[in-house]
Amino acid sequence: MVEGSISFIDETGPDVLYKSRLWLSRPDSLHGWTGEKDKPAKVIVFHFLFVPELIESLIPTCDFLEMSLTREQNQRLQRLADQASTYWQRPARGATICFEHILLELCMLVLTHQKTATISPALAHAEQRVDAAITWFTERLAQNPGLNEVARAVGTSPSNLRRIFQEILQTSPKQIFDQIRYQRAMQLMSSPNMKLETVGESCGFGSASAFSRAFKTKFGCSPDVWRTAT
Repeated sequence: MVEGSISFIDETGPDVLYKSRLWLSRPDSLHGWTGEKDKPAKVIVFHFLFVPELIESLIPTCDFLEMSLTREQNQRLQRLADQASTYWQRPARGATICFEHILLELCMLVLTHQKTATISPALAHAEQRVDAAITWFTERLAQNPGLNEVARAVGTSPSNLRRIFQEILQTSPKQIFDQIRYQRAMQLMSSPNMKLETVGESCGFGSASAFSRAFKTKFGCSPDVWRTAT
């Protein structure tokens, strides 16, 4: 919900009224919304048949996950909704990529916000090291540092970094780093004046040709086709 005030309704009944709120529920859950009488509200709804296991594991079995939204996050969600609406009304070749990009952004939003209140010191230390590795890699994206360099920078071994990524994020460092690279690339390509050469160099692909090959392998179309479709 990005404008006005609404209450989330599930099998237990309506909740209190909230402003600027995100709710995440399971695909098979029964839910709805209600608001204040004669007062408009704007609700943005994204439906996905499948989400990453890590995100699904955060949702209580018979409940939903919720979080407050900042003004900037509200604005970002509205832009994502506008992109999705365009493809929903007029399906085109870039729809799959657009929806995958939206899912990735939503997942990162939830993961960034979600903090476990009671965790062991060892797990807290592992989370800090994972966060440090992601931050260090992101700040040096153009250099495309390897796993050995990242591990050395955060004071651990490559094998241990793989282990704690699996423990904390249920995936490998490479998968996370690739997500960061492609997400940054899509953000840069949203500017029509941004050259592919600059995108490739900024995201650690080295050149426009290397970036184009990697992008087509992952998404099934070239960056130029993606740009045209979006």
